[in-house]
Amino acid sequence: MKITKKRRDGLKRQSEIMLIALELFSKKGYHDTKLEDILKKAKIARGTFYLHFNGKDDLLHMIVDYHLEEMYRVISVLDISMDKPIEEISSLYITIAQKLINDKRFKMFVRIMLKEAIGLDKTLLQKLNNFYNKIITMSAEYIAKAQQKGRILSSIDPLFTSMCIIGSIKELVFQWAVNDDSLDIEKGILTAVTVYFRGMINS
Repeated sequence: MKITKKRRDGLKRQSEIMLIALELFSKKGYHDTKLEDILKKAKIARGTFYLHFNGKDDLLHMIVDYHLEEMYRVISVLDISMDKPIEEISSLYITIAQKLINDKRFKMFVRIMLKEAIGLDKTLLQKLNNFYNKIITMSAEYIAKAQQKGRILSSIDPLFTSMCIIGSIKELVFQWAVNDDSLDIEKGILTAVTVYFRGMINS
């Protein structure tokens, strides 16, 4: 279906408002950011805001939905069962991790989710849990396929291995978001990838 110029402009404006809100939520906190703060920075009237969102809560949910979907899209290419040299797959993991952590919006989103949104409402918590479960399941399926190809040790359990990997990455990302730039997150990611790949590979 063809998107009209008016619709494209509306989606662009919606995206701009979401980015502005993301920045404010990250700096000031969700509760301390008033709707008026968003309107002022976005230079829009209240009526314009309500053309795109039902309120501040709806805006936050749309921000969360967008970023979780984008993260899943990016992470889904990390298939350890790919018919490529293990070194190349390992390098891909590191490259994508670097891409994410160097994205300013990603860091702001992580701060909101790990420091703010978890305590906001059950729906947001459920969305975050569903996301973790989704990537754990996806990762476990990749590991199982790699085992069938003889690339990964058959003695390890795909699901528990996936939980360990995702759990450790989650902790690294949490510490990075909370401690600002005091943590060398790239070194942490490289360490995690090295440890898990060396521990899993069937040499």
